[in-house]
Amino acid sequence: MPLDGVAILLVDDDPDAREALSAVLEQCGATVRTTDSVAAAMAALDESIPEVIISDIAMPGADGYALIEQLKGRVASGRHVPALAVTAYAGMEDRRRALAAGFQAWLPKPVDAVALVAVVSRLVQRPPS
Repeated sequence: MPLDGVAILLVDDDPDAREALSAVLEQCGATVRTTDSVAAAMAALDESIPEVIISDIAMPGADGYALIEQLKGRVASGRHVPALAVTAYAGMEDRRRALAAGFQAWLPKPVDAVALVAVVSRLVQRPPS
């Protein structure tokens, strides 16, 4: 499977989106931990460091941009974890903003399963099968 053993932290306030993305990733062999907020994601990171973080941008309270800022603060003290933004804000300016903020990749919602697996494979530098 293309994502065998890849540890992923998935952050999305929408339970349906979390469930759908998690199902795709797990079917491809990934181990997925889900959270519904930036605060919960940061707590999860205190417990274990994933290989990839996938985060929605628009969330109540702290959004995906707040998450990426907090992650930048951790890079200095630990290893870099690539992050993928998934968002309903699907314009080219939204993509540019997400990448400029520090996300390594961006996908519009609804997320295409094939594209998701390909991007995660690239982020962990595994060729998709």
